[in-house]
Amino acid sequence: MPLDILNTMYVLGPNALPGWQYIKQYGPPMAVAGILKYYFRGSTNTWDRTLHGKVFIVTGGTSGVGAEVVKDLAKRGAQLVLLTSQLEETAGSSAHLWASEYIDDLRDQTDNFMIYGEPCDLSSLHSVRKFATKWIDNKTPRRLDGVICIASECAPMGKTRESSVDGVELQTAVNYLGHVHLLKLLEPALKSQPADRDVRVLVTSCISQATGEIDPDDILWNKRKYPSNKPWRVYGSSKLLLNMFAKEYQRRLENYVRSDKAPCNIRINVINPGVIRSPSTRRFLSMGSLFGLLLYLIFYPIWWLFLKSCVQGAQSFLYAIYCPLLMDIRGGNYIKECSIISKPVRKELEDETLQGEIFDKTLTLIDSLERESAIQRKKDQIKEGKTDKKGNTKKSEEIKKTGKSKSKENSDGKTSDSLSVFASAFGNTNNDSLQDDFQKIMNRPGNDEKSKNLRLRSIDSKFERSRATNSNKEEAKNKVTEA
Repeated sequence: MPLDILNTMYVLGPNALPGWQYIKQYGPPMAVAGILKYYFRGSTNTWDRTLHGKVFIVTGGTSGVGAEVVKDLAKRGAQLVLLTSQLEETAGSSAHLWASEYIDDLRDQTDNFMIYGEPCDLSSLHSVRKFATKWIDNKTPRRLDGVICIASECAPMGKTRESSVDGVELQTAVNYLGHVHLLKLLEPALKSQPADRDVRVLVTSCISQATGEIDPDDILWNKRKYPSNKPWRVYGSSKLLLNMFAKEYQRRLENYVRSDKAPCNIRINVINPGVIRSPSTRRFLSMGSLFGLLLYLIFYPIWWLFLKSCVQGAQSFLYAIYCPLLMDIRGGNYIKECSIISKPVRKELEDETLQGEIFDKTLTLIDSLERESAIQRKKDQIKEGKTDKKGNTKKSEEIKKTGKSKSKENSDGKTSDSLSVFASAFGNTNNDSLQDDFQKIMNRPGNDEKSKNLRLRSIDSKFERSRATNSNKEEAKNKVTEA
């Protein structure tokens, strides 16, 4: 058949072919569209890796690029802990049901039951602390092979400023402050991993960081007027701040001296997935309105041609997780299109002094905001009658009287234990002493890095003593049972 066509074209000319006029008219535009689509889809990750037994914490893993990254990791056998605000108590029963069904579906699709969901709202510093405290407060340090920070908040144009529960501009709270708080609280877990384990931390950047503005005296956009007609300036600033944090945090982790004198096994890298047809992009382009959504649908062929799909956007993340070569070089790299970009995209990314200043000021702001929010929460609880002036809740009083605590139930009547990594994978622990000691140790005077490292070593020692104590209790209990 192909030979007959070629023979006809050679002997009689292309006009003898049936439909040649349509091929001549529509062929070139379709060929150009195909070439453009191939170009804008970006690079594809070619590395592979077995992830059975490895544990990853993921933010933003329930939609967009994060959902595709999670699906790929789950297919390779990784144990995943998805942090989502859908499981927060304030989210409502319908949100709980949606999160439960999403995780159940993901387990079925990937044939991996080691996928869990934990309540964590990145716009709330208190919510982030609750999760991180539960994670590090364990008999033995939990295994942690990586933290993947993909969650993002993108405000549409023309909307007024939105604030988090801590009073911070919402984009800055979610994209920057929440992730910084999470990674700093998980620092003991990251540092306690064995020296032969490669621990990877990924944070997300964006091309919009080119529009970001850094003011060391107003990191959180509290003093500057919110640009409602140019919200990408705030969004870009939050991404640029996170990029600067990653570089400074990598340096500080490398300066930490492990008890076994082994070199730092943690690599923090910044990922730019490109411009993607994600839910946040759709919200931005539609300007958060029904009319804008209609325009988005009308021009969808353009978005389909020039913007990546979520699967294509996930490739750089997969490259950063799978590529073994990244553990042989220093962290703090900027990865785009499955390759390391050596040339800094902003001058702030070369200024180590500014990065250190922003790093320290951010931690101070987080501490201040947490204290203010805690005081306000206490006032609200007293006002609503949920606690007395001594801080005792009605629920705790009920537990003291009955000696029982009712498990929380979802709207479908099932307990949330099947989603929780603490109940299902590691078992619930009531060892509050670790949490108390962690707070006492980290609140001691001395803000220099050496003092902090000494405090972290004290936490490691506490973990070991706790594990030995619990082990002795188990042995004694077994002997009594055998007798």
